[in-house]
Amino acid sequence: MRWNDMYIASTGVCLPGRDSTALAVADGRYDAEEQEKSGYRSVCVAADESAAEMAVQAARSAMQRSGSDGEDISLLLHASFHHQGIDHWTPAYYIQNEAVGGRAPAIELRQASNGGLAGLVLAMSYLATCEGRAALVTTADKFGPPTYDRYRTEKWLILADGASAAVVSRGAGFARVLSTAMDSDSTLEELYRGKFTEANSLTDLPLDLRARKDVYMERVGIAEVAMRGNAGLVNVVKTALGDAELEIGDISRFVFPNIGRSLLQWDYLDAFGLEESQTTWDWGMDVGHIGAGDQFGGLNHLVETGALSAGDKVMLAGSGIGFSWNCAVLEIQELPEWTTSANG
Repeated sequence: MRWNDMYIASTGVCLPGRDSTALAVADGRYDAEEQEKSGYRSVCVAADESAAEMAVQAARSAMQRSGSDGEDISLLLHASFHHQGIDHWTPAYYIQNEAVGGRAPAIELRQASNGGLAGLVLAMSYLATCEGRAALVTTADKFGPPTYDRYRTEKWLILADGASAAVVSRGAGFARVLSTAMDSDSTLEELYRGKFTEANSLTDLPLDLRARKDVYMERVGIAEVAMRGNAGLVNVVKTALGDAELEIGDISRFVFPNIGRSLLQWDYLDAFGLEESQTTWDWGMDVGHIGAGDQFGGLNHLVETGALSAGDKVMLAGSGIGFSWNCAVLEIQELPEWTTSANG
């Protein structure tokens, strides 16, 4: 879909302290071979702060940078996948109350690692129909014990803690959204399904997602699963590029999920003939996979460090279990005041 008059006005993140993967290997918490192949140097690990509290910090940063207030925000979308800090609770309205104000609808999204980009598309669609001025999209997760063993629950990628936010606006912003594309394939839902339970399991913890995937891939075949996954990703990338009337060679920087060097190479770089240096992996290897927040977080990193210039085209792309894929193509309009290079 091609967009007119839709922009990202600002971004913000909350990334807690790092845990060295070398120390995790030395302590026996992380497999040495996986550390070598995945290439992570560290991973963000939250202490006492909950996922929702991290989202508030990211939201406050994005709101302050955009110059927006609660009356400007027509919609708040919060994407997450795991426990936000309290059971039987509404974290989206907590984020609104603590960081935004106003009376806009505050809605939660459950799109796994694709939640941030899904939120971007939904926010723009809402603004286009209601003629609102701006929307806020936040993401946050905390993948800690007892539910997760961040070094062993998944294979090749490390689950990290953190939050991100983006103010989406009409009329002006540092990045114009040229196009987006979405796709899904629910035949891959079973890849992560496992067995049904009456409530959140308190016994089969930490989660073993490797075993769930192994069962499915033994039945369906690794090649078939890889083919379907590649097809969805290639489809959204080609569609978004076509709608923006661009070629992949026109893109200056790519923001992909922080899924480890091996998966990044297999799933993204090889698929599109790209080099690691064109991506934000130099940032991601020190952060880990913060769920739905990798794309806004990576864009925030590029802007904060002055890695972009006016006129640059940037691609955000990713996937979420279920399975879904999203891609967004942006054009940088200007360097915001909070960019390192803009401040000299």
